[in-house]
Formats: sequence, structure tokens, C-alpha cells
Amino acid sequence: MKTKMLMVLTSLAILTVLISGCKKDDKPNYSELLLGMWVNTHVNNEAILTDASYSMEFKSDHTENYSIGFQLDETNKAWQENDHYTYNVVGDLIVIDGVDISNKAYHMEFRILTLDQSTLKYSIQAFSVDGITIPISNIFTCKRIVADFSADFTGVWYGKCTSDNTTDTKFHYWEYFGDGSYNYYYLDENNNWIKKSDNEGRYFLYGNLFASNYSNDLISGGTGLAYECWNFNIVGNTMTWSGLRENDIIVTYEMEKVDEAPTTR
Repeated sequence: MKTKMLMVLTSLAILTVLISGCKKDDKPNYSELLLGMWVNTHVNNEAILTDASYSMEFKSDHTENYSIGFQLDETNKAWQENDHYTYNVVGDLIVIDGVDISNKAYHMEFRILTLDQSTLKYSIQAFSVDGITIPISNIFTCKRIVADFSADFTGVWYGKCTSDNTTDTKFHYWEYFGDGSYNYYYLDENNNWIKKSDNEGRYFLYGNLFASNYSNDLISGGTGLAYECWNFNIVGNTMTWSGLRENDIIVTYEMEKVDEAPTTR
């Protein structure tokens, strides 16, 4: 009887150790899972406007590269990449400190709600700019970026807007280079191809998110510096762009890769 009781107690002790060990192993390692690039896709579980996208890249040296469209002044805005941030993971908090392109000091604490190989969802525990607290109650969802489409993206593309009721009915050329610069070509009123000289063109890729800086919008007639974001898809020599804009309007472009840019005047 004593022997049986001893065997039962021993078995229970071993089982307790095994269960405790499993629980410890099942706890996610947020520091490792966070590493890499993330792009925001939803706020409060609703899809964001494509131009409102941002990217966060958490590196193993505890620096963060933050990329977003930035309002420079009342009439100018541009897509900016900024690596002047550091971060630490403390329990389920991502604590970030740094300065933006205007040298404003940021302190941010993101509480991790979900973090796995594909999805990061977080709420804002604390957010301050130059010591001034800004309350933010939104929940942000980001997707992990693992694909690199830069080799497929570079080259010359010829196409047009395919959205219903668009005012942009003419064809265009876009020439993308490996260093992040690009050229844009349009038809003038006499159907001559013109390379836009004041393009201020730089582009950025984050998986299938594409951000592009430019100046003086020929389509809308707007002036100053601006940027656009698009989700793109490349199949062979065909590329499509899609962007969710205000009033739930989806704008699309379709284009084909061609051998060379047009001859310009």
C-alpha cells in the first residue's frame, strides 16, 4: 500500500514538473517575434486608407526604422524614413524613444495584444511628444513583411488608370531604378512624350506596399511636394496598383513592363 502511494505521489510530482515546463516553453518570446518589418493595415479592425500606411522595422541592435508620410508644412508632404529611434521589449510592452525629422522627442509604449509570425496587434499604453501626453485609444494591426519585390519592380512600366470615372485617361511611363530613384513620362497636349523634370522622385518598397514622392501633380493640378502609397501585385510582366482613397474609393492602375522609356522632346 505504501509502495503504491509512493508511486502515485512520484507520478504526480513528475507530471507537475512537465506541465510547468510546458507552460514556460509556451510563453511567446516577444523580443524575437518582433524582429523584422511590419506594415500597418488596419485601425480598430477597419482597413486604413493606403496613403495612411506606415512601416516599422525592429532591428536586433534595438534600433527602429519608422517610415510614414510626413506633413512638412501646410502645402508640402513627403514620405520619410527615420532610424533615430531605439526600442526595448518589457514584458508585453514595446517601449520606443527617439526624434522625428523635425527633432521632436517621442516616447511611446505599445501594449502587445497579438504577436506571431504574421500579425502584430497593439494598443497605446503611453504616447508623448516633447513631453506632452497625447491620448490614443485606437488598436493597430500590422502585417509582417517578408517578401522582397525590388528586383521585379525595377525597370520601365507602361500603363494607365483603369478606375471607373477617372479623369486620368492617358497612358504613362514609369522608369524605376535600383537606387530608389525614378523617372515619370507623360503625354503633352501635342501627344509628345515629356520626362517630368521637377519630379523630386524617390520611391520606397515594403513588401507589396509602394510609396512614391513627387511634386506638382499634373492630374489634380496640385502644387508642392506630395506622396502616394499603393499596394501592388506583379505577375510576370504585368503590374497592378490599388489604393483605398477617401469615401471608400479604390483607385487602380494596370501596366506592362517594356524594354525602354519613350523618346522625349
